[in-house]
Amino acid sequence: MKNEELKNLVGRIKNRDNQAFADLFDLYYPKILNYSLRSTMDMEHAKDITSNTFIKILDNFDRFEWKDDSSFNAWIYRIATNEINQFFRKQNRYKLIIDEVDEFIISDDSQAIREINSKIAKDEYLNLLNKALSKLNTDFQSIIRLHYIEELPYEEIAKILNKNESTIRVYSKRAKEKLKEIISNG
Repeated sequence: MKNEELKNLVGRIKNRDNQAFADLFDLYYPKILNYSLRSTMDMEHAKDITSNTFIKILDNFDRFEWKDDSSFNAWIYRIATNEINQFFRKQNRYKLIIDEVDEFIISDDSQAIREINSKIAKDEYLNLLNKALSKLNTDFQSIIRLHYIEELPYEEIAKILNKNESTIRVYSKRAKEKLKEIISNG
């Protein structure tokens, strides 16, 4: 979706257009579910986080202000990142639920969920990466996930995490070094 179309969609949602919110949901649901699933490695938790994210989006939509072309995407990912971090705080520790890909239970047969599961099944290193990421602080975890997994630019990550872009670049470098150290010490 082009930025002008997205800006128009945001305007329609602010004017209480229910179909516009449904369109936004259809556009972002697979992205947020994928991000949540890669973070938690559990489909049910990912669905819960994604649902909570959309509830917060709906509840706080009146507070959102369009600043530039990346502000809306950053706002949605900030909410999702906060929900993911809140999930792990509630867990009191980062814990991986899935030991084998066969343990996925898919209760929703949507194409997006099948595609996400297929991606995870193909990525044998994702489990190792998530275990190593669990040993990093939450800022470092978020930066690694958002930049290297979700492929967001540093500028957008800075907006999501509410930090300076240069700070994000420095944290990224430190996070990569720490992650490399954790993986090599295995």
